[in-house]
Amino acid sequence: MSKVLKLGFINSENKNTTLSVPNAKDGLDEAVVRQAMKNISDAHAFNKDGVDPYHSARMAKYVETTTTTLFDDTKSNQG
Repeated sequence: MSKVLKLGFINSENKNTTLSVPNAKDGLDEAVVRQAMKNISDAHAFNKDGVDPYHSARMAKYVETTTTTLFDDTKSNQG
């Protein structure tokens, strides 16, 4: 199972954008994540062509994905 923290923002053109953080610390609370997202927004470090992709926080959530392998011939196909 993998777990990713998805940070949703509204960009400076009022469109939704998402920043995915793999291997994020478990158990982060709303206040910590909101502050981290504010720091990202305030940095304006990702602006490109006049667009700030992380202009303001919209949402944050953990997304867990379970992978079930049906078969994997990777090892048997190696030279």
